[in-house]
Amino acid sequence: MTMPAAAPVWNEIWRVLAYTLAIALAFVALARLERVLFSTFATQERLQRAGLIDRDEPSLARDAAAIDAASRDALQRLPPGHRLAAVRLGYELGFANEFTGSYAMSAPAVRARAEVVARPHLSIARAQGALLGLQAIEPLPVRTLQEFTDLGRRYEDDENGLAGVVERDVSPLHRELFLLGAQLGLESARVEGSAGEHALPPARLIRRHATLAGIAPALWRPLSEEPRPGEMPAQVLARYRAGLLALGNALAGPDPASPAASH
Repeated sequence: MTMPAAAPVWNEIWRVLAYTLAIALAFVALARLERVLFSTFATQERLQRAGLIDRDEPSLARDAAAIDAASRDALQRLPPGHRLAAVRLGYELGFANEFTGSYAMSAPAVRARAEVVARPHLSIARAQGALLGLQAIEPLPVRTLQEFTDLGRRYEDDENGLAGVVERDVSPLHRELFLLGAQLGLESARVEGSAGEHALPPARLIRRHATLAGIAPALWRPLSEEPRPGEMPAQVLARYRAGLLALGNALAGPDPASPAASH
């Protein structure tokens, strides 16, 4: 598969956020209670699932080595930026899904404005998909509260088959990067939308996908941490943004010689 040029640097996302969040502030008061309600349900759902993810460190290491071996040819032929493109594909879809989903039960006018906020994120997701040679990039449908609270699990279950397409057409390692990005995007929409007040990252999933993709713990651990005692919401927001920026800058650079060696 012929690959286009490298993906743009991660910093672009903050320009998009500045635009989209400015629009969001114009109507967020109309649905503030709904966001609090939905965030509560989402938090409960993640806590219920927290003990169901892999705990076996040796098994995770073996899986990472197998994914590395199966992906080595793709890693050697793809241009710089392909790992960042896979993460951003998942990130932008996750962000758009979480944001619009949080207004799924709102009035039609509010839902329409939420879709305006999400539109730039979907455009970026489709552009990242094109860099990887992928088509038909769409978010998961959210029509009910249950579909919203299940978004993280639905991405893990590959409900729309996109993760499988990434694995088939790019590599197994890129599948893990895509799923990592989706979980980060879901969390980022909650953190950004609440200005740092709502933060409960899916730590086990972040650890799993990052480890399987050969990402160093120093990069994924800051994104998996819950708010620290005494930490203010603005500090949570700044820390999360800094973690995303560090991860993006690392993935935009040269690939490691062996991803499995990074964990």
